[in-house]
Amino acid sequence: MAVGRRRTGVHIDRLARDGLVLALGMAGMSAANWVYHMVMSRALAPAGYGGLSALLGALFILTVPVTAIQMGVSASVARGGHATDLPSSRAGGAPSAVAGSAPFSPGMLSRWLRLFLLLGLAAFALLVAFSSPLAAMLRLESPVPVIIVGTALISWLPLPVVRGMLQGMRRFWALGRSFLTEGVLRLGLGVLLVSLGLGLNGAVAAISLASLGALAATMHSARALSITVSSASTAGSGDAFRWLMPYLMAAAAMTVLTYADVVFVKTRFLPLQAGIYAAASTGGKIILYATAPLAMVMLPEVARRNGRGTRSWGVLIRSALYATCAGGALLAGYALAPGAILRVLFGGAYVAGAPLLPLVGLGMLATELALLGIYYLLGEGRTGILRWIVLEAVAFPIALVVLARSLHATALLVVVAGLVAVGVVWSSLLLRPGPIRSPQTAGALES
Repeated sequence: MAVGRRRTGVHIDRLARDGLVLALGMAGMSAANWVYHMVMSRALAPAGYGGLSALLGALFILTVPVTAIQMGVSASVARGGHATDLPSSRAGGAPSAVAGSAPFSPGMLSRWLRLFLLLGLAAFALLVAFSSPLAAMLRLESPVPVIIVGTALISWLPLPVVRGMLQGMRRFWALGRSFLTEGVLRLGLGVLLVSLGLGLNGAVAAISLASLGALAATMHSARALSITVSSASTAGSGDAFRWLMPYLMAAAAMTVLTYADVVFVKTRFLPLQAGIYAAASTGGKIILYATAPLAMVMLPEVARRNGRGTRSWGVLIRSALYATCAGGALLAGYALAPGAILRVLFGGAYVAGAPLLPLVGLGMLATELALLGIYYLLGEGRTGILRWIVLEAVAFPIALVVLARSLHATALLVVVAGLVAVGVVWSSLLLRPGPIRSPQTAGALES
């Protein structure tokens, strides 16, 4: 029993450390992204910034596989148990070899990158073909911004392959640097290109160039580290694709629930109104961005424990508590001083969106708690919840079209969607707990 407690204590320390490391990297990226949005909101004015926000929303919807690839690959690697002995610290030394592992070769990485690079090129070609109607739907004067932002797909699809491998093996220093690189490049290139007079085209070009730079930097990190991974998990595509589909469904559903409202407002309301709502929506999503590292650290740990036959309920509870504390603090600020927050973040032209900020923030907090529950279930190999989340994702845009007659009504629907999602997910967690393996089985797997 004493040994078990010591293992648990070390493990909790490692979980906290990994979360902090990744949080720092993603916080740097988030800070850079917020400065990017602040600069763009002032440089492009509300109408132009509304177009940028709608393009970003459409891009996120079109690049749902990005999240699915990274989370699916990370869970596949971690579930095999091969991340167990890998130190996540930069000073941890060479990784320990485990049974059945094989060196992570550049050739293996190249095969995956070629596959998703081809998929990215195909997605870009499809977007170019429909750029004119998409530009008209988003009320843009030209299809050029749509084409430029579509080039991000070429690097956005290969990038999560490398990040997923780093995440699954708990190489969070390298993963954090990858996110930070993308954020800093986006900010720097965005300021440069917009200052050169390129306007919206320059703002979206910075997104594509930043993702390309992050891909190059992350590949360098992966090759520089002496990484070992399970040949069964990554040598062939079958295992990773088997893991990919549930994460694809989850990522698609949650992307619709968090970004469909921005695209809807851009297509149904005046450009000025769309820009004001975009600012409130972006501000509300700070809660999602701030708590995202929790899910990324939690998922590989849940998958690893599940592969060893042990439960990880405590990991979920701690992650949910951390998310509630962090998100609740932000939400309190939104409720107390929404106008001041919008003025600081985006400028005085967006203060009219103050009543929307706490509503969107509440919806995002509920959505984050639902997301943690979904990844916990997927980490344990339980996919039944997906049918209900996908159903809600289908119903949400319909509800927007039917019920959202104003910006306030749109924000209220975001709250309802988040509360429904968290209610469905956590009721499944509490009422239908997963099977607990016997201590004998768990002990055999641990050995």
